[in-house]
Amino acid sequence: MGNRAFTIIELFAVIVTTAVLGTLLVPVVARTKASSQLLNCSNNLKQIGTAFHIWAASNGDECPMRVSVANGGYASYVGFRSIGNAQTSRGVSGMFLVMSNELNTPRILMCPAENEQRIRATAFSETGNSNEVLFVNDLNTSYFVGVDALTRGVKMFLSGDHNLGSDGSLVPASGFVRFLPYSYGPDFKVSLGTNFAINSGVGWQNTMHSAMGNVLMSDCSVQQMNRMRLQQTLRTAYPKPGPSSPYFPNPTGCTGQLLNRIQFP
Repeated sequence: MGNRAFTIIELFAVIVTTAVLGTLLVPVVARTKASSQLLNCSNNLKQIGTAFHIWAASNGDECPMRVSVANGGYASYVGFRSIGNAQTSRGVSGMFLVMSNELNTPRILMCPAENEQRIRATAFSETGNSNEVLFVNDLNTSYFVGVDALTRGVKMFLSGDHNLGSDGSLVPASGFVRFLPYSYGPDFKVSLGTNFAINSGVGWQNTMHSAMGNVLMSDCSVQQMNRMRLQQTLRTAYPKPGPSSPYFPNPTGCTGQLLNRIQFP
């Protein structure tokens, strides 16, 4: 039998079939990518948790947020945030920078699903590589820090994804750090509390991980949480309030003064 060319009808059928298959595959690829990002984020946080515990083991079982600057910690700067170089910046980045030896690389401090104009750093200090990006401030990390977290005896929020907010809606339209670098709502430091208004209170923005997030607990476990599980976990967290200065306000729909104090990058 001799070769023959496609007819117009056959060619049209091939194009339609390809288009239909493409339409079916796009959501599958998107879901696969999202699942991979959530898993890689969880792995990042597990490594961060290990770093916290190693550092604490050499510092009286305390995290950097609870050890004075004079003793190599970061307690004096908790509740402050400024964007500058490694020497002048204050914030979550400083809490991580204290543990640079334990963390080994700043790459793990950026969530793979990060959607804001944050910059993934490649080194904590200069290495001589012209392509290196130094870790210098809060714009180099995706993760919040629970500033009162203990590494022994109790379960508390230690770190996690920053895409949290509380503006009176089920899915917050904006986060606590609303626009980089200095627009807050109500603040970059908040007390999430232990009680929440019905259909309100803290929740995940639909900007990373499909309105979910990863939370690193103080026992080094990482939990994937939706809004309901997030609030349930906060309700049962360690109930001791943190210091009153600097003040960490309760956001909309959250009550429990100075409980579950979280600082965002």
